[in-house]
Amino acid sequence: MKKLMIKFLCVTSVLCLVAVSCGNDDDAAGNQTGGQVTIAEGTILDLDACPDDWDSSEGVTDSEIRFGTSLPQSGQLAAFGTIASGMEFYFDYVNATDPIGGKDLVLITKDDAYEAGRTVANVQEMLETENIVGFVGVIGTPNNYAIRPITDEACVPQLLNLSGFPFWGDPANFPWTVGNILNYVTETNIWCEAILEEFGEGATVAGLFMNNDFGKTYQQTLQGCPGIEVVAEALHDPAAPDVTAEMTTLASSGAQVFVAGTTAAFCPQSVGVMAATSWRPRFYMSYTCNNLPAFFTPVQDAAALLQSEGSGVRIANSSKVCGDPRFDDDPAIELTQQVLADYGDVTCADGSYSGGVFFAQVVVDILRAADELPGGINRINVMKATWNLDTTNGNNFVETIRLDGTNDAYVTEGAQLQEVQVIGGKLTFTPVSEIFDYEGQGGSYGG
Repeated sequence: MKKLMIKFLCVTSVLCLVAVSCGNDDDAAGNQTGGQVTIAEGTILDLDACPDDWDSSEGVTDSEIRFGTSLPQSGQLAAFGTIASGMEFYFDYVNATDPIGGKDLVLITKDDAYEAGRTVANVQEMLETENIVGFVGVIGTPNNYAIRPITDEACVPQLLNLSGFPFWGDPANFPWTVGNILNYVTETNIWCEAILEEFGEGATVAGLFMNNDFGKTYQQTLQGCPGIEVVAEALHDPAAPDVTAEMTTLASSGAQVFVAGTTAAFCPQSVGVMAATSWRPRFYMSYTCNNLPAFFTPVQDAAALLQSEGSGVRIANSSKVCGDPRFDDDPAIELTQQVLADYGDVTCADGSYSGGVFFAQVVVDILRAADELPGGINRINVMKATWNLDTTNGNNFVETIRLDGTNDAYVTEGAQLQEVQVIGGKLTFTPVSEIFDYEGQGGSYGG
């Protein structure tokens, strides 16, 4: 398979100052309260625009480092709610084994049922009452988009959004916000490259898309893929009970390829409905569906049938999947399993807990880097450490994780196409492509 070059609008290089620019104001503790801070290439925190009572050290006490998150613990996307618990388990592990600066990591979690209005209310409440450094791991494209103006105006970190919306890679305009997972545009272009290689020019595609910015990013990117003809599309309500009607309509198109730009409960639903039809297209699904125990165990027989008839579900995975037997002896996965067992009394098969552990590891790397900066952990240093992140994570297929302001504004820039298969009675992912490694090539969204 040819290597796909993903291009983003990059910002013209400017001089990156390590020191703070002139006109700075400091409080009695030496924390900067005004002026502009250049924290990375093309990335400036304008502290003069922060609220009058803004305090860079808020959320960091003598004994705690406090973060907040909002995510669905009820509703159709409730399967993702355990991500917050997984993050807490890893924080508990760090607190017990190697605390950061002698302080405990604390995560305050609120349920938003994947409703953006509730996410906004949760964020506003936590800003007012919970004494937090910032937010981490908020789930959902519309949810993160709704709170970005609030965190930006409040000068509060909005770290590692659990959404691949490309807008999160825009430190020139939104330096307080950063994404985490694979950009949906990159993912869709990987699909397109594979589709063209297999079917050639004029390949026909039908798509199911969640009716929000998450799903529409897949839809719009797919529509722009050269050489591909989108012959049928269906949008579905994120709160809908099922997608049977949409899937039945798409099946009548007879397209060579089906793509599912949806997530959570709709992942197994689309597999089950597909298996019940006679339609057997090449099947690509959002990587947000890659939890084998949560999303494929309920439809294992259907997944096996599709596999046997040449329509196995293919996903562009950026990380190893806890619960995939291929990685039972992998050191990174073994650590995750240990944390889940020791601090949560759960396993990979119990939900998305393992994803929370993965994400929490990146948070910890950021905080350890911030703790080493002059002044230690505060909101400014957290963002400086974030936009200069340079670490590795054995859970990822591309283990290097780097950010460099507007030069490289995306955390996850690698993936491998893998097919869901049932081998020896066990669900597993079987690689069907090389590893796509775009580390350092993403640039930034705008500037």
